[in-house]
This record gives sequence, structure tokens and C-alpha cells, in this order.
Amino acid sequence: MHRARRLLLAALMLLADAVPAAAEPLRLLVDTAYQPHHVPILTAVLRGHFQREGIELLIEPGLGPNMVAVLVGQRGFDIGQVTAPAAAAAIASGTPLRMVAIYQPRTTLALVGVQGRVRLTTPRAVEGLRMGISPGSIDTTALSLFRRAHGIGVSALTVVPTDRAGKLPDLVGGRLDVVIGDGLVLRAALREQGLEAEVLELADLGVPLMGFGFVANQTVLTANPALVKRALSAVRAGFVDAAADPAGACEAARPRFRMTATQEGCVAGLGAFLATVMPPGAPGWGRQSVEGWQAMIEAMRAAGDLQGTRPTSFYFTNNVLP
Repeated sequence: MHRARRLLLAALMLLADAVPAAAEPLRLLVDTAYQPHHVPILTAVLRGHFQREGIELLIEPGLGPNMVAVLVGQRGFDIGQVTAPAAAAAIASGTPLRMVAIYQPRTTLALVGVQGRVRLTTPRAVEGLRMGISPGSIDTTALSLFRRAHGIGVSALTVVPTDRAGKLPDLVGGRLDVVIGDGLVLRAALREQGLEAEVLELADLGVPLMGFGFVANQTVLTANPALVKRALSAVRAGFVDAAADPAGACEAARPRFRMTATQEGCVAGLGAFLATVMPPGAPGWGRQSVEGWQAMIEAMRAAGDLQGTRPTSFYFTNNVLP
């Protein structure tokens, strides 16, 4: 009798091992409509990395990093892809978030014009030019920090409030001389229009902002840190795959996620983006530094875009990195 029970128990244990655990749901919001810089995340979806981590994923495109921070804070989504400044501003205002990884240590914001129309050889070359920025966005912070770093007065600039979607057509159409925006995206977009970009990278010009990473809702992070860690592991695997075969990653992602970029534009944009991120196969991928956060927080406070005196450690954690 005892032997029969032992055999039955052993059989049940084998059966339990054979049946996969139910996948845990996770809602992920990326910053905008799908673009080349999303391809590593989309590759993680298409190649089953989230499934292998036991995650049933819902992924949606967003309406900008600031809105991502709001929706993740409200727990409309569990994690979100955002820029570090958007996360910092939300967290400082009391939104229940933490930055859980930063894979792009420096901002890709830049002053971008069209070659042959402007020459951006020095910071002061922007004086007198018609500059398009999106009010209430990171553009305002970046411009303030840039001006302070180079002693450029407000009166020396002709700032034109411009919707984010209007920057490229207004630049191409000659209604603007220069815009503040993602240098990688704008460079690729201008090239598809048959134009070359004139670029001043703001990270090299006294603007110590960090780039893209992930935030997690604080409740989710506290209740299930292992889920967040597994999600980041899946994303990292997607980065590894995309870096190994950018053309193949774009070819698979473009039709599946209805990307508007051409294959050539996607490969070029993805390649430029991957050159700005931490190597996904290297140790320390996604790790955040106190020094990086401190420099960014102090700069944002000086620009008047960050309120409060919360310590640096309140904004981020490295505890769930894969």
C-alpha cells in the first residue's frame, strides 16, 4: 500500500513537471507608434522570448514618453518604455513609478537642420534661426540647459512652437531652420526625403540627460519583482537578436507591427540606434548609475523642470536587472 502511494506521488510529481506553469500577464506600453528603435522589443515578441519567460504579453504603442509615465503610474500598464527625463519628472511629482533599467545612457536629442541650408558648426550657430520645439515636452528642458551651458539669451533665438508631428514637414518645407528632436529619427527621416541632416548632439553640449529605458509601476514592482525581471530578460534577448541581424529583425517586425518605415529606413535607423545603447550581451546591461541620475536631476532642477528634494535613490532601482 505504501509503495503504491509512493509510486502515485512520483507519477503526480512527474506530471506536474511536464505541465508548464500558466503564463503571467504583463502589459507593456512603448513610447510611440512603432519605429526602428522599437525593433529589439518587437523582436523579443516575435521570437518568443516573453513566452519562454512565462509571460503572456500585451504590447501597445503610446503617445509619447510623458503619457507612458502617466499610464504606467495609473496602472493602465505594468511597465513602459520611456526616456529617463520623462520618468524623473513623473516620479518627482508623486507618480508611483521606478526606473528599472536604462539601456541608452545618453540622450539622442539634437539640434537638427538640413545640410546646405544651415551650418551648425558651433552652439551659437543657432542664433537667429527659426527653431521648432514642442512646448511642455523635453524639448523645453533641453533648450534651457543648452542655453545656460553656452550663455545664449532667449532674445537671440526665434523659437517657434511646433507640434511633434509637424517638425519634419516644417523642416523639409523650409518653414523652420532647425528643430530639437531625436537626432537618430530625424536624420533617418530626412534621408528618406533625399536630404542630409546637419546635427548638433545635445549630449555633447552641456545637456546631461539620459535616454531610453523602462519604468515599472511601484505596486507591480513591489508585489512581483520577479515578473519585471523576467520581462527585462526577454527584452534584453530581443536586443541581442536584433543586433545580430538588423535586416532580419526589420524584415520580420515591419509587416507584423505595421511599421511605416521602409526596410532600408528601418535597417539604417535601427543600426544608428543600436550604436547608442549598451551592448546587450555585455555585463551590466541596463544598469543605472547614481552619478548619471544625480547629474540629470540637478540639471532638470536648475531648468525648473523638476520639483522637490527627493534623494537620487528614490528614482530608480537596479534590483530587477536580468
